[in-house]
Amino acid sequence: MAPLQSAQNIFDSAMNLPNQKRNAFVEEACDGNPNLKQDVLILLSQSDNQQPVNASNNSRSMIGEQIGPYKIEGIIGAGGMGMIHKAKDTRLDRYVALKCLPPHLTVDNQNRERFLNEAKAVSRLDHPNICTLYDIGETDDKQLYIAMPCYDGYPLNKRMVNGPMPLNDTIAICLQIGEGLSAAHNNGIVHRDIKPANVIVTADNIVKILDFGVAKISGVNLTSTGVSLGTVAYMSPEQLCGEAVDSRTDIWALGVMFYEMLIGQRPYKGEQAPAIIHAVLYADRPDLSVPDHLPVALNLIIDKALARDVADRYASVAEFMEDLRKISNNETITAHTINSTVRSVNPNADTQETIINFEQRTIDDLTKELTKHVGPMAPVLVNQAIKTSTSMEELCTKLDEHLPSDRIRQEIRQRFAITSSTQTTEHSTTTGLNLSVRQLQCVSDVTTSFIGPIGKILVNRYSRKSQTAEGLCELLAEHVDDSADKRELINKINKCF
Repeated sequence: MAPLQSAQNIFDSAMNLPNQKRNAFVEEACDGNPNLKQDVLILLSQSDNQQPVNASNNSRSMIGEQIGPYKIEGIIGAGGMGMIHKAKDTRLDRYVALKCLPPHLTVDNQNRERFLNEAKAVSRLDHPNICTLYDIGETDDKQLYIAMPCYDGYPLNKRMVNGPMPLNDTIAICLQIGEGLSAAHNNGIVHRDIKPANVIVTADNIVKILDFGVAKISGVNLTSTGVSLGTVAYMSPEQLCGEAVDSRTDIWALGVMFYEMLIGQRPYKGEQAPAIIHAVLYADRPDLSVPDHLPVALNLIIDKALARDVADRYASVAEFMEDLRKISNNETITAHTINSTVRSVNPNADTQETIINFEQRTIDDLTKELTKHVGPMAPVLVNQAIKTSTSMEELCTKLDEHLPSDRIRQEIRQRFAITSSTQTTEHSTTTGLNLSVRQLQCVSDVTTSFIGPIGKILVNRYSRKSQTAEGLCELLAEHVDDSADKRELINKINKCF
């Protein structure tokens, strides 16, 4: 049946089906013809990508403009890291995908320097599964841009919205992603933002990983209520907590993608970022068993890739890939010992925890209230405070330091009928450093670029405790391991004053 059909006919039929049924239909209709399937998949990916829904009028107006040697002719896509345009390289007479980074990401000289350094490192990788960087430049008004190949293909997230993918396709794609990640990790580069939208499958079925280096300067700020679900959904537990990350954070993200490609949905669900964060860090682990028609050994791979404790996870992408190949060859996979207990935010904390039966509805309401002021980090902060609180009053007291003002602290206490504590009074009498809004924002931006999303919370906390800029620097520097980075952090913060 399939060889007699054209890609357009199969595409037209697929468009009449619900998203979750399209992949299975395409697989059957193409009847093992890889070229035909590829053509259909590209048509499907382009059908809802004629004009990015979040492309602003301002971005559209760039068409016809000249950015460096590139003349913008159209829009390829849009995302949190800026618009991607189709542009003509006037020097080499070829088309490129041109990404102009939003000014707010590179206005800080440190972000600019780090991005350029990492981009240079990535450009030296020269790996077939990593998107080539043609050029990195800067306009006269200090806007950074990246020129990349204009690939003929589709982003992986466009394929995944159509439902579960065949096992062989899933393994083939994950192995190519793994090859690219392995090359980067071997060169000391961690992506930090592996997700389907950052993966392109070309017309030749070659997988390309995008946005190496860009993720480092984006520094997903979990204290922002507008944080992207598409990013949070693939972030590892240690990354969500603002801890230092290594290559195993990319393994977690690849594990989430692997599960999603097989099952058609993410392992940890939630309509809002706080719900996803809570599910990843604290909720009972969901049943991630694969359906009966898939090899049962896949459960072992998923369990190890998505181990909450980073020590239980695959030590390298190469190990992950080895197990994937064993599935393809029907070989036996060794069972792994996984610690599936709820994650402790502070691994050095006393294991003797006080167990208090707080009413779940009250905790949910408190978390929701806290989210208004600190964003999606609220579930992390509440669960951490619960571990050592013996009363609702003590719990609120522990959360005081994360709130921006005494007025908000008192409002929350009134909301939950809690009287003011001594510690709250101290907040109103101990002003700490008298920082301007600009200084506070500058210190927060510098700190988060070094230690991640938790940086803003630490700055708010330590600025109330410190009497001098030197004291604030010392407290923040304690959260940076590398001595050279520690010195750089202090120097950058001092420039904020």
